[in-house]
Amino acid sequence: IGDLLGKALQPRLDAEFLRLVLDAVGTTLAFAALGTAGALVIGVLGGLVLSDVAWSRRPPLPVRLLRLALRGLLVAVRSIHELVWALLLVSVLGLDPLVAVLAIALPFGAQTAQVFGDTFDGLPVGAFRALREAGAPAVPAVAFALLPAASPLMLSYSFYRFECAVRSTVLLGAVGVGGLGQELVVSLQSRNWDEVWTLIGGVVLLSALVDLWSTRLRGDMAVASCTDWSGGSTVGIRRTHSRWARWSAIAVVPGLLAAWFATGVSLSGLTDERTRRLSGQLVDDMLPPALPRGGWPVVTGAVLDTLAMAVLAMLIAVLITLVVAPWATALRRGSQAPASLPVRAARGTAWALARVVLLVLRSVPPTVWAVIALLALFPGVLPGALALGVYTGGVLGRLVAESWESVNTSPRDALARTGVRGPIATIAAVVPPSTQQLVTYSLYRFEICVRETAVVGIVGAAGLGRLLAENLNFFRFPIVTTLLLASFVVSVGSELVSRRLRRAVRA
Repeated sequence: IGDLLGKALQPRLDAEFLRLVLDAVGTTLAFAALGTAGALVIGVLGGLVLSDVAWSRRPPLPVRLLRLALRGLLVAVRSIHELVWALLLVSVLGLDPLVAVLAIALPFGAQTAQVFGDTFDGLPVGAFRALREAGAPAVPAVAFALLPAASPLMLSYSFYRFECAVRSTVLLGAVGVGGLGQELVVSLQSRNWDEVWTLIGGVVLLSALVDLWSTRLRGDMAVASCTDWSGGSTVGIRRTHSRWARWSAIAVVPGLLAAWFATGVSLSGLTDERTRRLSGQLVDDMLPPALPRGGWPVVTGAVLDTLAMAVLAMLIAVLITLVVAPWATALRRGSQAPASLPVRAARGTAWALARVVLLVLRSVPPTVWAVIALLALFPGVLPGALALGVYTGGVLGRLVAESWESVNTSPRDALARTGVRGPIATIAAVVPPSTQQLVTYSLYRFEICVRETAVVGIVGAAGLGRLLAENLNFFRFPIVTTLLLASFVVSVGSELVSRRLRRAVRA
């Protein structure tokens, strides 16, 4: 730790290494863009199948069964973390660039299908139903009535997903697929701390630029912020005459083509004889499931470690949020008297510093936080929880700060007009709704945190992730199947509990 901190002010900045970092940034952006594009294709098709509105009449029994099966499949796909998908795909495709694209496209596509299905169901559907009742076939009616109405929100969500995909692509460096993540892992393993600091700076800068671009675009296209999408709200209002959004949309196709050719991705690897043979062999190797040495007690212990890690990580994340998010929130002043210039300058500085802290916490992958924690702690629940807690604190802090900025301040102003002092009025009027939002988003992030325990487990922390990594390294695929099933049960169970609690909080 001392060596790492000692190099903080001495990053490697020679031209050769900076060129390497720049190439890695390009690779990361390319994989993120292609993975997001694949997720959107899955999301649109899956969303139309899942949407009740798209089926204007009661669908026949085979279609209903297909929709039920698709819902179950999507839940299973998104319950497996993209890093685990990458490890499985490497077993079939090797270190092909397609691994990174598919590892992002599959779980992100499953999540996108659910969001798009809910989006279609929440739209005004008068035009779509009028076309259907006039005899228009389903496909033209969807193309000319349903999709145009949903396009602002879909575009907004697409760039939000791209923002998430950039962070996930950095994570995939642990598998060796390229980009900033791989360079970061190599430098960490070699203990070249000056390179580590340069690469972390590149990750933070890239995340900041993508965040700013995505936030600006979502603000222009719809009243649906990162907070809205994360919490499951898809309510938005289209805003026209957005030059930023127009140029962003125009840049999509050329950007995807450039990413495709720059990375050398090819779909031919999915259909060649070697892939078919290895895929069949992988399925045969994974069935039937088997228990690890030690039996059910080992699996149960790993599940308990996973849950303990997630709970402890959320406690750390909430603590970080409570300390940092209030400073990162720019509440509207309403009818309150304007503050003096020094006070405004101090508040602005505190706001900027808090935003930078949250950006750094969520930009550095949890795998890197875990490696740093493991430099000082023995492998186990604690280093994994610290790594996940720090990373989740950055994400949760941003979500909560954004939501607090939208809190209605009229009750505070009304109390102030009756003579109540400013701080007391703020606490009495703003804290209760802010607390509800903090609880809601903490429960949402707990679902994600349970899945992300696999990430820190793979680098040696604890839980199901560590067992998965160990058995994948030794090609014990029947045991891997059992662990994936256990991960699926834990993920679905935590999601159901979290949704029920969020519904109770909203009620």
